[in-house]
Amino acid sequence: MSEATSINLYSPSGSLVHDKDGSTITLQTSDKKEISVKSKLIVDCTGHETKLVLKDSRVKSIPPGFQIAYGALVTVDETDVVDKTQIGPYDKEAMTLFDYRTDHFKDESSLQKAENAPTFMYAMPLKDNKIFFEETSLVARPGVSVQECKDRCFTRLEHLGIKVVDIEEEEFCYIPMGGPLPAKDQRVIAFGGSSAMVHPSTGYNLCRNMMGAGAVANAIVEGLKNENVNLDVVAGKAYGAMWSPSNIRQRNFAVFGGEFLMKQKVD
Repeated sequence: MSEATSINLYSPSGSLVHDKDGSTITLQTSDKKEISVKSKLIVDCTGHETKLVLKDSRVKSIPPGFQIAYGALVTVDETDVVDKTQIGPYDKEAMTLFDYRTDHFKDESSLQKAENAPTFMYAMPLKDNKIFFEETSLVARPGVSVQECKDRCFTRLEHLGIKVVDIEEEEFCYIPMGGPLPAKDQRVIAFGGSSAMVHPSTGYNLCRNMMGAGAVANAIVEGLKNENVNLDVVAGKAYGAMWSPSNIRQRNFAVFGGEFLMKQKVD
């Protein structure tokens, strides 16, 4: 495209058509203009809730869990702070992950709720009295709400004596984890979240994506070299490179890990 513009998927009936020479998809710009694009193959990186990719219904799969988090880059009031090497209990020279303490919950109902659906604080000091705090539900089904994470975040900070004077930026995190894999006999090649590549018990996906990208790209390149190319076969080989039997076994174990974590109380 010759001009920079915001593109969103546009998915009414008939917006995606496949033939032996490629695929034609209708896209929509931010100002509601439609653009028709023809391509040899489509690699869908639109995320877990894609509208382009069919899931594999032949294999019984466990519904996804959800990682939910609220984060805030804040400025802390240090007027009355004696030890400026700390922000509350957090060392300014270190990052803190998995602070699962629950001593900031004073009433029984809030404590019981937090014990059954745990969240942890992630603290990343940046410079002077600026720090990024994030309250995270690692994995839950149904997901803990972003508002619940936000409320727990500021309840914790108040309990720790950390006085926030300015919120520079907020982060609202929603990560589906697990769920069904894509069907391997479709022309659209799912990748990343749309191919359920997010780790089902951690929410991480960068390493898996980087590991898979080369194998998938090579499968596509090699397939397109064939003079009498069959694009359905190429898409199938891309899925085979992405979700080999060993990768599926590894993921199944990670799904088990996510299910195990969802049964654990905060202790």
